[in-house]
Amino acid sequence: MSTAPVAYGLALPDLAGAARLLHPARGGETTWSVRRVALERVPPPVRTVVGPDRAVLPMGEGNVEVDRLGATTTFTACPPPDDAAVVHPYLAATAATVAWWQGRVALHAGAVVVGGRVWAVLGDRGAGKSTAMYSLVRAGLDLVADDVLVLDGLRVLPGPRCVDLRRESAEHYGAGQDIGVVGRRRRWRVEVPVRLPPGDLELAGLVHLGWADAPAVQDVPLPQRWPALTHALALRLPPADERAPLRLLSLPTVRLLRPRRLEVADDAARLLAGHLLALGERGSPVRRDG
Repeated sequence: MSTAPVAYGLALPDLAGAARLLHPARGGETTWSVRRVALERVPPPVRTVVGPDRAVLPMGEGNVEVDRLGATTTFTACPPPDDAAVVHPYLAATAATVAWWQGRVALHAGAVVVGGRVWAVLGDRGAGKSTAMYSLVRAGLDLVADDVLVLDGLRVLPGPRCVDLRRESAEHYGAGQDIGVVGRRRRWRVEVPVRLPPGDLELAGLVHLGWADAPAVQDVPLPQRWPALTHALALRLPPADERAPLRLLSLPTVRLLRPRRLEVADDAARLLAGHLLALGERGSPVRRDG
């Protein structure tokens, strides 16, 4: 078994400088190398291309090449990202690409452990996903992923152990270190201590985020699940294994509605945590309004 730190099912020996944000090996990881090439000026933007053995992806200060045969990601940028920036947010693109090559599912989603199993939290940009994830951590749940979730069937491959907040949330909670603009936005990073259960982590169900005047948790009818699920795929490509996302449709799926006011975020998180725990214990949907 590799001793390199791990995220998304990848063993990452070149990212030891950010090992505190990663996980110990669980077994079965793919060893993946990370290279960085420094440029004197920011290169022209590239067009996203994902082929069977190579992907080229844009990033703010340069571009990323993911090489399947060489099991290597190369960041060519001015300046190239340090270990912590590679781990989050830039490693997510590699994770999604490798997952697609391997026939796995990668979702734009956070995730937490409830009752020993994992619940994915899906939300579009602007849906307050990172704030929701941090609120769930504050409610006592262990973080599995903040931004991208990789699934091997129903087995969950944990992401980095941090949440990157926006300014409003960081100021509201008095939390996070200002790490400047990384990727598309300025970030306040909260490093989260995690105590994940031993062995494989299994996906229990999905949570969709939405806005409303008061916190509520509702069951999502089956016809509404597929559009949201396909929209959440991390790569805008048909899955290599078309059956992979279909397996998720039969899982319990709920919607967390809450006001946009940050002072209500913790209440909504506690409502959701209690609902998911009850759902796991009873094995059937329950509706709770706050």
